[in-house]
Amino acid sequence: MTYYDRLDPNGLEILEYVSRFRRDFHRHPELSWCEFRTTAVICRELKDLGYEVSWGKALWGDLQPHNLPPAEQLQQSYLEARQLMGEDDPYLPDMEGGYTGLVARMRCSDDDLHQAFRFDIDALHVAESDASSHLPTELGFASCHESKMHACGHDGHMAIGLGLAKLIAEHKNALRGTVTLFFQPAEEVSGGGVHFAKLPYLKGVQRLFSVHVGIVDQPVLVCDATWISAGVFDVVMKGRSAHAGNNPEYARNALLAACHGITALYGIARHSSGASRVNVGMLHSDNPNNVVSAETGFRFEVRGKSDAIREYMEQRATQILHGAGAMHEVEVSMSRRSVYENHPSHPELARQVKDQALAFGLRPDEVWDSYQVPASEDATFMTRAVNDQGGQACHLIFGCPVIGGHHNGRFDIPDQLLAWGASFYFHLARTGAEQ
Repeated sequence: MTYYDRLDPNGLEILEYVSRFRRDFHRHPELSWCEFRTTAVICRELKDLGYEVSWGKALWGDLQPHNLPPAEQLQQSYLEARQLMGEDDPYLPDMEGGYTGLVARMRCSDDDLHQAFRFDIDALHVAESDASSHLPTELGFASCHESKMHACGHDGHMAIGLGLAKLIAEHKNALRGTVTLFFQPAEEVSGGGVHFAKLPYLKGVQRLFSVHVGIVDQPVLVCDATWISAGVFDVVMKGRSAHAGNNPEYARNALLAACHGITALYGIARHSSGASRVNVGMLHSDNPNNVVSAETGFRFEVRGKSDAIREYMEQRATQILHGAGAMHEVEVSMSRRSVYENHPSHPELARQVKDQALAFGLRPDEVWDSYQVPASEDATFMTRAVNDQGGQACHLIFGCPVIGGHHNGRFDIPDQLLAWGASFYFHLARTGAEQ
């Protein structure tokens, strides 16, 4: 029996509740900055539970979302949410244009203690499996969108957040001070975390917890998850077109330059100080077969165990791509699309998480002190903000065997894990209030 199958009374109490919300979110996935319905559903539930809720342009203030999808996609997603939630929904109008996400606050007493929990809410551009063996398909809560899916567990993160919110609302007399819940948009494009770290609601937070489900593919709790640093870039190469048969010598082939550059990216020497990664995920050049490409664009990412290794990878990638451009006499322009920085958890808070996990009933072999995740996470910006202001922030992993793997159309997680996670988070909030 796994740790998350051993539910305490609070976990048993909210199992159906978190399962219902997780399946609703899974059924209605929304991409980064398009989480309109998702935000409205969470706002409505938290308002009903008695929270002070901030959302939309009032939440964002002078901040502006970046890495937004095309305006047509934003508007279409907004209109779809209006259709699902109803024209008179009070939450949607202030989100139009990509101002998604929310912050909810429960004041349990006048004490100065301020604890916070962060949850990401966006889905991925992944087609969900229609196999009968895939549980969401079998039980009828698979994505209603052909090419969108919660394939990384963010539907589960939101369900944990709502389960925690319900327990806090029902047992607020067991807590002191203030608890703030951040439901952050656009983690998958490293947009939301950068901006949420700048929100005034984070000021004064003394303890911040963030979490990811799955990841380690084992039934263990990780007290301190360290994420690798990453940079994402858009590249445009511009050459000169010509007839591919009649006078190819006149052309300056942008597509060929891009292909040479991309191949060379994968040959960057790895750094001796730690892990590094490179990947090209998009390449396009819109022209017929008999025209030499005059313009080609692509998107790539580099990663490193530390910010320094990521910067090394970025420097080498820049040299390689400009070298490929020079070789083919084409212009090269690069623009940074996003960045994920590396900021570790506070060691004292990670130690407290371990102590409380053991007190909560986990066996020593079910608790890992730390784990280096070979992926990136923009909660690190909020981690840095809290640690820098004298608080303590920690990123956990609620590990479990993940069917299909992350970012895969067969991804699935057990509902019991979400109920356990909400109950354990409430345990952390309660024990934090007792200190």
